[in-house]
Amino acid sequence: MSSLHNTIRVIEKINAWAIHLVKWLVPVLILTLVYEVIMRYGMGRPTLWSYDVTYMLCSIFLAIGMAYTLKEGGHVNIDIILEKLSIKQRAILQAVFYVILFFPLWGLITYFFAFYVVDSWISLSVARVGTWRPPIYPFNTWIWIGSLLLFLQGIAELLKYIYMAKTGRDDYIDPSEEEKIQEEIAEKEKILEDVTADA
Repeated sequence: MSSLHNTIRVIEKINAWAIHLVKWLVPVLILTLVYEVIMRYGMGRPTLWSYDVTYMLCSIFLAIGMAYTLKEGGHVNIDIILEKLSIKQRAILQAVFYVILFFPLWGLITYFFAFYVVDSWISLSVARVGTWRPPIYPFNTWIWIGSLLLFLQGIAELLKYIYMAKTGRDDYIDPSEEEKIQEEIAEKEKILEDVTADA
């Protein structure tokens, strides 16, 4: 079980690191849009590059955010059938869905898109839309990285469902996190005892 927990922990740390890295681009996106609005409507001189920079920055958030959103349970999920099942049955069904649907789809996307990324770097391709026409190979690269991170997070989710199927626990909690939670609860109970004793 420790290798299961370690694998999940490593994958989730990679995805947490990635999302924390790209979150610093949000101010850049805001400044780009504010600058474009001022130049377009205030000065009557729209920029040539704002459109391209905006869709590239938004694509980074989308691509890198997919895995983190999966980790946090933020993707659309229809629970009509799942809510009627026991925890073990739900975990087994989710694991089967990951093996049959998720991994073949995202595995193929990640695999074949890698060739496209390599080709775009070799040809130093540029954007086909907009007037600025910036290099597009970095854009393709982070889309591929995002799909790879999503695939890895899928592995972590599958391992969580295997753990849930074995233990019957509703949610996976990393043992190291569970210890921290228990320590925080004990701390708060001690504070509450001290406060009630003083009163």
